[in-house]
Amino acid sequence: MPKISIVIPIFNVQNFLKKSIESCINQSFNDIEVILIDDKSTDSSLDIAKGFKDDLRIKVISNEINVGTFLARAKGIEAVSGEYILFLDSDDYLREDSLESLYSLAKKSDADMINFGIINEPFVKNATLPKVYDNEIIGDEIANEVFIKNFKKSWFILCSRMFKTTLVKKALQKLSFIDRHLISSEDSILFFVICVLARKSVGINENFYIYCANPNSIMRSRDRDRLLKQIEDRRYLDNCLYKLCDDKELTQNIYFKECLFNLSNLLNYFICFSKRFLKSKELNDKIPPYIKYSILSMKYMPRWQIIAKLGIFILTFGYKKL
Repeated sequence: MPKISIVIPIFNVQNFLKKSIESCINQSFNDIEVILIDDKSTDSSLDIAKGFKDDLRIKVISNEINVGTFLARAKGIEAVSGEYILFLDSDDYLREDSLESLYSLAKKSDADMINFGIINEPFVKNATLPKVYDNEIIGDEIANEVFIKNFKKSWFILCSRMFKTTLVKKALQKLSFIDRHLISSEDSILFFVICVLARKSVGINENFYIYCANPNSIMRSRDRDRLLKQIEDRRYLDNCLYKLCDDKELTQNIYFKECLFNLSNLLNYFICFSKRFLKSKELNDKIPPYIKYSILSMKYMPRWQIIAKLGIFILTFGYKKL
């Protein structure tokens, strides 16, 4: 059994994938397996993945249809056999000494979750990066720290963390009712369940995860169809969150309801964010969507940046939408 499993969902990332995979297999720590799940890519991504088939640590799963990032990642989780699991987006990569440090800390602490830092590539001066939880956190306080105390400093993502595989598989089982194609904010709900279930968290304040700017990312798109997909996915995830209220094990966490409420607000904030870039006729709305949904987003997540961006929009007579 490998010590660490790395799960990489793949879809149309031919310009990034080779570097992503090489950052895993060239680690100073080599007792690993790498699960590559190609989600019916239409470029050369699958061929690139298969090009590593001679490395016995690599398993390639090829989906017959495009199922979306959530279900592709879930298929990868089901396939892993490692003691710990780490998630890597296929357009990002890891520092080559990261796994050795992470596994050492994991074994020393016997933690369910090991956190580490993210850095942008190319480097972005004064970029907002997530808080690294490098202190020891026990029990229900994990969810409290991430989703309540440091809500505005956290990124609710699976990347930049390593988990005990048993914990992740248990969390995924509680979301087995999700059967929809999801590509926006899809990891937030699994991360939420993991944090609620986790009993010990530690971390290391090192930037082991390199986040690469991908111009084709759905998160960066202002394309109408992608905006509508973002809205649809986040509405669905918000509904899924409230289904978890029937899970007695999850609701035993004393912070469950407040954490759920905060994540729900964040999803609705992002829904408003996407709606800002649609046209009035698409929303059957007389008020310019950028103005209306900037204001409505403040209901879910008050931020001074929204006011600043709205001011720029008005001062430029609607020319600049940031």
